[in-house]
Amino acid sequence: MIYRKREDAVSRRVGDEVVIVPIRNNVGDLDSVFTLNEVAARVWSLLDGTRDSETVVEVICDEFEVAPDVAAKDIGELFASLEEARLIERS
Repeated sequence: MIYRKREDAVSRRVGDEVVIVPIRNNVGDLDSVFTLNEVAARVWSLLDGTRDSETVVEVICDEFEVAPDVAAKDIGELFASLEEARLIERS
């Protein structure tokens, strides 16, 4: 599966975290703000519409020394949350 960030979401790095604000009807939806920790922020940075989810898992395993099964489960849950919040979409 390949995901990309939706164009109606604005993100900014704040320290080791990334804050994502969805823009709905040309206004920031502050009730739907997402804050991503360092690992999730790295996943977010990899969502360019060209990398498949397996590649994202491989990168995270290499950079954060996490087991592939753990990374795949956690990243799958992150993708589900971001997709439900309409912050990412399938390419």
